[in-house]
Amino acid sequence: MSAGRLILFAMLVLAAWLALFGDKTPSGHDLAEVVAPAAGRDRQAVIDGVLSGQTTSNREVAALIPRRQLIPADDRQDGRHLRDLFPSLSWTASSPMPEGSANPPPPMAPPLAFVYLGKKLEAGQWEVYLGRGDEVFIVREGMSLDGSYRVKSIAPPTLTLIYLPLKQLQTIPIGGSP
Repeated sequence: MSAGRLILFAMLVLAAWLALFGDKTPSGHDLAEVVAPAAGRDRQAVIDGVLSGQTTSNREVAALIPRRQLIPADDRQDGRHLRDLFPSLSWTASSPMPEGSANPPPPMAPPLAFVYLGKKLEAGQWEVYLGRGDEVFIVREGMSLDGSYRVKSIAPPTLTLIYLPLKQLQTIPIGGSP
């Protein structure tokens, strides 16, 4: 027999011995015996003694507190709980905005979809590398991007674009010049 099997067999024998002879907890009929607290001792003293591990010769169990005292009864007549755990939600506005009193906000250019990748000074003129998704754009002053943006100026630390439909300026930080 190998050493591993010998160890497993020894553990099996130990587990069987503990199952038969090692359990010293009282049986069910011993736990069912409930003795009133000893004369002269109040309920809190008995609870404190049990919690601290002190035992007495006779088994003492404090009287259980009735559920009605722990959980107050509902005062409402319809039987529903006082607090709704899952209230219904409404997505409608609580107070509608008065019509015509506020002017709608002016149209705004969409957020820039371009990401600054780098820049280079080529023959005295800046080139800036912009990315959008998988596309890379090399831009210079005066160039047009997708027909909706035009490069107004490249002056580190900013690149200024014009959103053509609304003629609004937008800037991209490109860092200082080297």
